[in-house]
Amino acid sequence: EHAIAMLNTNQLLVLSLTSNDLLKQDDIGANVLSDPFHRSGPGGISKITGMDVCIRKPLVATCGLDRSVRVWNYMDNRCEVTKFFPEEAHSVAFHPSGLHVLVGFSDKLRLMNLLMDDLRTAKEFPIKSCRE
Repeated sequence: EHAIAMLNTNQLLVLSLTSNDLLKQDDIGANVLSDPFHRSGPGGISKITGMDVCIRKPLVATCGLDRSVRVWNYMDNRCEVTKFFPEEAHSVAFHPSGLHVLVGFSDKLRLMNLLMDDLRTAKEFPIKSCRE
């Protein structure tokens, strides 16, 4: 079991919640998933606008002001997929299987298939202002 925390330095922290790790006073079993991982967007601001955790796979999806959606493997501490878009993504959500991702934009909602090295659009829905 793990908990994931998003830090204000644009890093993800993975906390181990196993009973053995919780009993240790000195080490809580926290690991930084990666270096800061979303670049600066317009105006030099670096911000994560959405995040979701897959319940069946060790994956975390994030979207940011740099107009990217990234899928992270928190067991391997690496980025699995990065996809850049012409517009800013406001929200992201995993399907419970971990095979599909919903990405919310200001003018549409995209259902995307998660492939080995890419996110491919399967369907677009004309839903505006998908922020959650």
